[in-house]
Order: sequence, then structure tokens, then C-alpha cells
Amino acid sequence: MKFISIAVKDFKELVRDRRGLFFILLFPIFFMMIFGFAFGGMGENNTPHNIAVVNLDQGTLNSTGSNVNYGNNLTAELQDQNYPQNNDVKLFNVTTTTDSNAKDLLRTRTVDAELVIPANFSDSVQSLINNTIQSSTGQTSSANVSANKITSTLTISGDTSYLGFGVAQGTLVGFLSQYQQGIVTAITGAQPVQYINTSVQSVAGTTSFTEFDFLAPGMMVFAILLLATTVAAILTREVESGTLLRLKISKMRSFDLLFGGLIPWSLVAGAQVVILLIVAIILGLKWQGSVYSILLAIVIGIIAGIASISLAMIIASFAKNDRQAANLGTLIVVPTAFITGSFFPLPAEYVTLLGHTFQIYDILPWTHTLTALRSVLVYGSGWNVVSSDVIISAILALILFVIGVFLFSKTRLGAEN
Repeated sequence: MKFISIAVKDFKELVRDRRGLFFILLFPIFFMMIFGFAFGGMGENNTPHNIAVVNLDQGTLNSTGSNVNYGNNLTAELQDQNYPQNNDVKLFNVTTTTDSNAKDLLRTRTVDAELVIPANFSDSVQSLINNTIQSSTGQTSSANVSANKITSTLTISGDTSYLGFGVAQGTLVGFLSQYQQGIVTAITGAQPVQYINTSVQSVAGTTSFTEFDFLAPGMMVFAILLLATTVAAILTREVESGTLLRLKISKMRSFDLLFGGLIPWSLVAGAQVVILLIVAIILGLKWQGSVYSILLAIVIGIIAGIASISLAMIIASFAKNDRQAANLGTLIVVPTAFITGSFFPLPAEYVTLLGHTFQIYDILPWTHTLTALRSVLVYGSGWNVVSSDVIISAILALILFVIGVFLFSKTRLGAEN
């Protein structure tokens, strides 16, 4: 098959171009080292704490016999709370979601903490109100109050080593204490009996992580994205040197040419993941995975490599020479790396289409690659956790490949089929 010949040719050229290979494999290491030495704990002051709220409250009947859900009330209070010293800034950015999705948001540090409101929260609040009223009017003895006391426990979860969680968790505990105090003082002005408790839990796989642990997978994605610049320059150079013309004369199909070139460069992307993982571990990355994690990460890296090479085809379709391709590639790749969150998390920007809500960054395959790599290498997740991101990344990479083949065929191979 002709694509095998193209693959062998590109392998030989790859080995012979030692300077280019050095740049591809080792240049990203310098970025990894810079971020490894430069980044420590980071925090922000007077900015909203991003929290995910999981409201499991079933509601209850109040003293008048009406249904009431204090979990909804607490969520609304969280959303409306401002900083005491700055009434123009919200204390919390609240995302109401499910527990499983909240855990995913925690692992990607989209939110700082998760607050789970238990099913009996309304019962405990109503018990607090009833017993406070009865105690203040002398209608119930302390023994009966104790017998009728219903308590609930609000769970605050997150990465206990993450500074953002530590600040958000402390703020939440203080707010919840004030919330209970506010219920009682609104009735009698008395000090409350403890009906609402809090519990702090660490999310599995997030213990003792640093900012560098969170950033290392982003450096891998950035390195894979850099392939687009290199491959675009090589493809353009083949046009200038006449290699592409000779291949056209041999009736080489566009698919054979481009798919054949895809194979070695995709393997380079997989190699980048392994090399940068080793360097990151040496620099202090707290890797939670296993050999299986490395294999899964290589597969993820290869899929991202396919997307980057497809992007290179698109760039080469419009570049006039290899220098222009390299410059255009850099102009596209660097902003893309930032948009995908390779260097730091970006604020959530949601759009709604046909009734479905998603983040605008989700249209890029490297966004899902980063999420999957971070879950596998930093949190030790398996296929069951990252499968959806890997599949979406693969689909988007395939779409990019089809677009790349189409544009390159039209602009560089004429009417070739």
C-alpha cells in the first residue's frame, strides 16, 4: 500500500533531520522546567470563590403545613452573598450540578470546592426553628427538645492541598455558621443549638498536589500543539522543493500522502507525552498512575497529535513558503494553547445551542485531551473516567483531518482524488 511507503519516507526524513527532531522533543522540556521552578502556591484575594452546590434536599413541611425547601434557600443565599468590604463583588460563583459532575469540576479545578446539601437538610432547619420557638416560649422541656432534635451534615469536598480549596472551605464554614445563626436570631435573638454540622472531605486522587502538578499535562498538550507548526513548515517545504509535484506525477492520492505522513508524527506525539512525563516526575510531579496510565496517556497523546497534524495541513494549505507556515503556525498554536487551558484555567464561558449548554472551548480537541491527560496522569483515573473526553477528542480530530485533507487537496494537489 502506498501510504506505507510515504510513512517509511517520512520516518527516514525525521531521523535525518536531527535538529528538527531535537527541537520537537527537547524544546518543550525547557518550558516544563521554567514552569516547574517558577510556579508555587497561588491564591486570589477579594474575588469570588467558585463552588459547586449539589442540593439533595427533599424539603419538608413548615409550621403552617406548606412545603418548603431550605436547600434551595441556602443555595440562593450563597448566590446573593457579597464581600462585606466590597458589596459589588460576589462572595461565591455558584454552579448547581450533580455530585459526579462536581467531582469532575474539582479535579480540573474549574471550581474550588463542592458543597453537598443532604436530603434531610430542610428537616434539620425546621427542627431548629420549631425547637427554638418552643424553648423561647417555655412550651417544651430541654429533654423534649433533645428528643425532637434533627441534625444534618453539610459536606464540603475538594483538593485539600489546593490553596483555593483551603480559602473557599474556610469561607464556606464561616458562612454556614452565620446562616444557622441568622435563622435563630431572626426568631429569638438567642444563640443557636448546633443542628447544622459541616464535614470536610478530600476528593480521591487530589492529596498533596501543587500548581506544577496541575500544569504539567498542559505543557504536554502545548508540546503536541507545536507539532502543527513544524509539520506545516515541512509540508510547505515539500511543495517548494518539488517533492509534492513528483508524487502527483506518480498518481499518489491525497489520502496516501497525508495519512502516510500522519503515522510517524502521531507516534512523535505519543513519545512527547512519555518524555515530558519523565521530566515532570524528575521535577517533582506527584504522578498517581501506573504502566496502564502511561499506555492510556500515549493513546491520548496520539489522538491529540492527529489533531495537530490536521491543523498543520490546514495551515500548509494557505502558507506560501515554510517560513510563512512556521510563523502562521506559531500565531495559531500559542493562542490555542492558552484557550485550551494549558497554562492556567480559563473562566467558564457557556453557550446554548439547540437547548444544550456547553463551553465554547469544547469545540477544540486539545481541550478534551488536556482534561483526559490531567485525569490519567495526575489523578490516576482509568478509561471509565476519561472515555467521553477521549472519544470526543478523537471525533474532533477526525473532523479536523477530513477538513485538512480536503483543503490541502484543493490547494496543493489540484484535482487529485
